[in-house]
Amino acid sequence: MFVLNRINFLVLSFCLCFVFVGCGKSDGQSTDNDFGVLNPQRDFILHDQDGNVFHLKDHRGQVVLLFFGYTSCPDECPTTLAKLARVYNLLGAFRQKILTVFITIDPKRDTPQKLKEYLQYFNINAKGLTGTKQEIDAVVDAYKATYEKVETNSSALGYMFDHTDYLYLIDTGGKTSHLFHLEDSAQDIAQTIKGLL
Repeated sequence: MFVLNRINFLVLSFCLCFVFVGCGKSDGQSTDNDFGVLNPQRDFILHDQDGNVFHLKDHRGQVVLLFFGYTSCPDECPTTLAKLARVYNLLGAFRQKILTVFITIDPKRDTPQKLKEYLQYFNINAKGLTGTKQEIDAVVDAYKATYEKVETNSSALGYMFDHTDYLYLIDTGGKTSHLFHLEDSAQDIAQTIKGLL
């Protein structure tokens, strides 16, 4: 009887340990560990759609929503921007405190003028950023993002990109505090932003 009770206790203890270990991070959620090494200097320099030098640090006091993409993207980029249009509507009076930063991974085709025209379709406070491939790659690396050029015969464009579709939320102090996934809703994003303002 004592042996059986001891065995039952050990089995129960093991199960409880397994459950608690599994609760560390749920699917679709981000923890602080995801952000520890994202952008250690909390600044980068690129050029915006109006030809001005853009310093991330100049936007302290605003919440910045940053993501990487390109204007010819057929799916993730327009989907994200359309979702952000809903986020801005949900934020109401807070929308003026939010800046969306769209960094092109296709500087060869995405001229500043093209970036500006593209972002105007979505009616949000947004800046398109570009630079040399080396400058852009440095920012991509700082955020642990990736992209890869894919040659295609199915499009007149000749090539497309597979790329990270994360949306990085940078708080008013310049810290990357949340990482949103494509499946996160506009309501969830807006609620998170409101909690920072």
